[in-house]
Amino acid sequence: MTTQSWPSLSETDEREVLLKNLADRVHRIVLTSGEWDSRIPGLHLSYVQTPDKVPNCFYVLSVGLILQGRKHLNIGKNSYEYGAGSMIVTSVDMPTSYELLNVTPSNPFVSLSLKLNPAILAELIASEPTVSEHKSNEVFSIDWATQELLEDFDRLLRLLERPQQIEMRAPLLIKDIHYLALAGTAGESLRSLYAPGAVGQRIRRVIHWMRENFREPITIEQLSDVAGMSSTTLHRHFKAFTSLSPVQYQKRLRLYEAQQFLIRGDGDVNSAAYAVGYQSPQQFNRDYKKFFGITPGKSTKDMKRNLLSSMG
Repeated sequence: MTTQSWPSLSETDEREVLLKNLADRVHRIVLTSGEWDSRIPGLHLSYVQTPDKVPNCFYVLSVGLILQGRKHLNIGKNSYEYGAGSMIVTSVDMPTSYELLNVTPSNPFVSLSLKLNPAILAELIASEPTVSEHKSNEVFSIDWATQELLEDFDRLLRLLERPQQIEMRAPLLIKDIHYLALAGTAGESLRSLYAPGAVGQRIRRVIHWMRENFREPITIEQLSDVAGMSSTTLHRHFKAFTSLSPVQYQKRLRLYEAQQFLIRGDGDVNSAAYAVGYQSPQQFNRDYKKFFGITPGKSTKDMKRNLLSSMG
């Protein structure tokens, strides 16, 4: 497991102040515990006082910033633990599970995230292809947030108090955040995925196809055709980027979609199984319990109970 430790306070006084100010600003904006999409497209705010036990979700192409608290994350076959001051870049859509650590109403978890735009990344890479000195190809990277990044996010949050300025000023800040993401430890991974002609673009194409067709049976030969590479090469590159095989990725994608189906109340457990492409509800139940640690039936009851408690 990768665990981050915090640098000495003498090196981070200004950043500590910025982090606290950002966390306080998020609290003033959202007022209550929860996850919130802001008026700025792609900017998401989290202020969590009573987290789910082990939430599961899909991380998308984004840069995140932890303002307060700590998180334990499982992504692919890797696990990470990180906390306040961390900058997290997810280079491609990935199924994840996570746990927020030691969260209470008096000690909430506070974070920000911004969806990254592939077109902006490609433009920046074309204009300055060696913007980063880092050589990591991991699709999930953790770095210490620079003061420049904290200041950009601070300015974005301030724009939420001046909505009439968002259209003109937000794009400049968002582009700078893209640049800073490329300049950090995620730079090599982002370039390998978003530079024109890069092999990672083919893996992105496969992942996009799998998300659009997750209900359908897949073969490695199908995916090879989508990628335009041999089965062996595809399997090697896919696993190098995601740490999962295509079959493992599809299974986690189906289970995540089934969970969302149940959360929305679109049907019962058997309906969820068939809706995401399972032919056997029994196999679906086994896979769901293995991945989420709870049966889909109990999961549905817990989600309904949590919803009712949050409403009153």
